[in-house]
Order: sequence, then structure tokens, then C-alpha cells
Amino acid sequence: MTTPAPQALPSTAKRRLLLISFGWVLVAVAEAAAYTALARAIANGRPPGPVLGAAGAAVAITVLVSRGGYLTGARLAGDLYDALGTAFARAKLSWFTEANRALIGTVAGRAIPTLMSVPAHQLQTFVLAPLLPLLLLVGVGIVGGPSAMLFVGVLLAVAFLAQSAAQRALARADAGRGDAEQAAAAASLEFVDHLELLRTAAGPDRAVARLTATWQAQEAALARTTNASAPATLVSGLAGALPLAGIVVLLAVTGIDDPAAALALVILTGRAAAPLDALALTGLTVNDLRTTVRQYRTVAAPPALPEPSRSAPRNGHELELANISYPPVLHGLSAVVPEGARVLITGPTGSGKSTLLNMLMRFDDPEEGHVTLGGAALTDLRHEDLAAHIAYVPQEPVVFDGTLAENIRLGNPAATDDDVLEAARKAHLDTVVARSAHGIHQDVGHHGSALSGGERQRVALARALLKNAPILILDEATAALDAVTEQRVVHTLRQLPGTIIAVTHRRTEIWDATDVITLPGRTPRS
Repeated sequence: MTTPAPQALPSTAKRRLLLISFGWVLVAVAEAAAYTALARAIANGRPPGPVLGAAGAAVAITVLVSRGGYLTGARLAGDLYDALGTAFARAKLSWFTEANRALIGTVAGRAIPTLMSVPAHQLQTFVLAPLLPLLLLVGVGIVGGPSAMLFVGVLLAVAFLAQSAAQRALARADAGRGDAEQAAAAASLEFVDHLELLRTAAGPDRAVARLTATWQAQEAALARTTNASAPATLVSGLAGALPLAGIVVLLAVTGIDDPAAALALVILTGRAAAPLDALALTGLTVNDLRTTVRQYRTVAAPPALPEPSRSAPRNGHELELANISYPPVLHGLSAVVPEGARVLITGPTGSGKSTLLNMLMRFDDPEEGHVTLGGAALTDLRHEDLAAHIAYVPQEPVVFDGTLAENIRLGNPAATDDDVLEAARKAHLDTVVARSAHGIHQDVGHHGSALSGGERQRVALARALLKNAPILILDEATAALDAVTEQRVVHTLRQLPGTIIAVTHRRTEIWDATDVITLPGRTPRS
């Protein structure tokens, strides 16, 4: 399986950015026209009517484009989130490592909101700031002639080169800040997820040692950026003042025969130089945006499993494993799971039991061999069609904030309260339902904190039972239950008409399995 190269922004997002960029071009043209009209009116003593008209048009266009920028930003964020959702829905689960999960959090919580501000703010700087001086040079030429236009142009060019040098130096100093922030985010996520283990194994002080180290690295990166910002800002400020100071010196040296024309040139040159001040820290902004886009492109193109446009025809729900290999844990495994079978998957820790379940649900594809459902290879089935035939209870139960009913109803959003109650009864959640006057509508707390570990497992089981899929896959789904409750739950599952595939390290005899798949474990290295 080849990993796709990171893609650029979604096409809809690029179209929106191009459209609003064109809007800022119109703003630059309108503002340059207004200032040129003002300069000509001053130099030639003309009435203010045309100037007021040009200024009004420039203001109206600026307001419309600014408002459009905010609306475009909101729609842009929607485009980016939609693209992430589409990518994650078909991404290989093995890609969701702790580092990538931290990166997803950074992109969703910071990168996309940052990109949301681009149409209204950054594009105004990136488009208007360099374009307006070029357009105003034409006005300088109209008022002061080619020589004045050339002189002001040279001053603006020198100022621009000084700005560019300052920005490059700032960007070099800021180059590692994005990576330092990402490392700190990953360490924070690791610390929160494993807080109990870190505290008990390493003690309070050592538990935060790695997290503190990443914070210190982030602080050092920020310090380098801050130290580089001061000289860069000074150079940028001097560069911004250079064109206006230069034209004033020129007029003073050559003498001022026409004060009105001189004032017009000063106004045009001052406005042409003003955007250079806005560019003082764009080196930092550009580097931030470059890092942000790189982070977004990374998470927007995770390795995905190919999918056909239409599912191949099937005949029933028999599963077959044909010589599948997924090194280093699975090697040449073949087995048949008939419809209605109760199959236990056994083997030592690390033998690939969870990996095999991932193959059956097509969370990943084997490197060799294939898995079929009803005679059709899983690679020839659409993800939605395969998911409709499989219910899954993971080793770590997932319970969301909300009510008991809302968590169970995830298995079938169209289910009625009676359906949910019946699924809860089959999962032996009767005591949980009965202990609150709200019944199935009681709140389960943050991530199910109001439930015990065994109760959370039974909520996940009830969710799978409500789906009523022909194949039920269980990965240590009863590990948190006491022996009596486990036996009752397994007895209920044995009455189901569909296929059951279970991984368990506990009492295998209570399952009354029709088949057993035993995994030998990893092949020792020679």
C-alpha cells in the first residue's frame, strides 16, 4: 500500500481564496485611483467632486471585500473540516499514532482557525501591501513625471529589499518553532493519557520531566524568534520611512517651484510607503502560515485503503481468510468462519489477535493473501457495505458524554426507546437503568465516568446488539465483568442467530465455540 503524497488545500477552499484575492486586487486598484485623483486635484487645483467619488468607491469596495473575507473565512473552515472528516473516515487505523493524534488536535484546534483568518487579514497584507505601491508609482509618474517615478521606485525597491532581508532572517530564526510546539502538544497528550502510570512509576517530579523538557524547548524556540524580531522590526521601520524621507530630501535639494505638486508627490509617496510597515513582521506570519499549511496537508492525507465505486456481489456472510500475512505477527493464516459460527481467537500476547480482527473489519489490508465475505474480497466492497454487516465491541469501551440512550443508540440512530431498552436488557444493564428515575435517559458523565468499567463494556455491547448486524466481533469485550455477569452475557450472546468472533483470555469453555483459531505468535528471529 503506497502512502499518498500530502495534498494541497481542497479545491473549493482554493477557489474561495482566489476569489477573495481578486477582491483585494480590486481594493488596491480602487485605492490607488482615489489617491491619484486626490494628488491630481491638489497639483492642478481641480474641484473635489471626482476625488470624493473615487474615495467613496474605494471605501465601498474595501468594506465589501472585508466582509466577504470574513464570510469566506467561515466557509473556508467548513471546507477544511469537511476534507479532514472525509480523509479520516477512510484512513488506516494504524496511522492514528499518539504523535498523529496530537497533530490532529493541533490542526483542528489551532491550524484551521488560523487559516480561517487568512481571507480577511493575511490576504489583505499579502495582496494589498505589495500591489498598492506599484499602482501608486503610476500616480507619481502622472503627477511628477518619469524622473520622479523612477526615483520613488528606486526608494521603494531598496526599502523592499531591506524588508525582505529582515523577513528572511526572522524566518530562519523562527524555523523550528512549529516543530517545538508540535512536540510540546504531543508530550502534553501523552502526559494526560498516562498520568496515573507516570505518577505511580516515576513519581510526581519525574512524571513531568519529558513534558517539561518539551516546554523548555518550545520556550527556547520562542526566545530565538523574539530576539530576532527586534532587529527585524527596526530594519523594517527604517525601510518603511526611507521612501518618504527620500522624496522630502529630493524636493528640498532641488527646490520647490510648485508647492501643490510637491505636496501631491509627498502624499502619493507616503501612501506608497505605508504598506511596507505592514510587512514588517510578515516573515513571521509567512512562516506561521507555512507551518500551518504543512500540518494541515499532513493530516489531510493519511494513508487510506482503496475503495471500489460499487461493491462486488456477495452470497451470504461466510468469512474466509486465504493465506493472509501481516508481518511480524501473522504469517500464511487460512481459516473459514461459516455463517452462524461461534469462533474464538486465541494465542499468546502479541500473537496478532487484534491485528486479525482489524483485517476482518478492513481497518487495514494484509500484505499477502485476502479476506472474503460471502465470496467477495473485502477490497471489492465499499466501506459502508462492509460496516453494515459487522458490529464491533473493542477492548477499550468507548463511551461519549451524554445519556445512556444516546450512547446505545449510536448502533442504530433510528432505534426507538423501546429498542434501546431491549438492547440494554440483553447486555444486562438492568441495574444501571433501574438506579435512576431517568432510566435510559440518565447522564453517564464525562466519557462514561458515572459508570464502572464493566458497565461501560456492557454499554458498548448494547450498542453493538442494537445494530443487529449478522457478524459480531468482540475484542476482550467481557474482560471487565465479574464471572457471574460474564457468564450471563455470554449465555445471551450464544442465543444470537448471527456469527460471533471473539478474542478472550478468560474462560473459553463458557462460549461453547464451534471453531477456534489459534495464533502461534511471532516467528523468532534467527
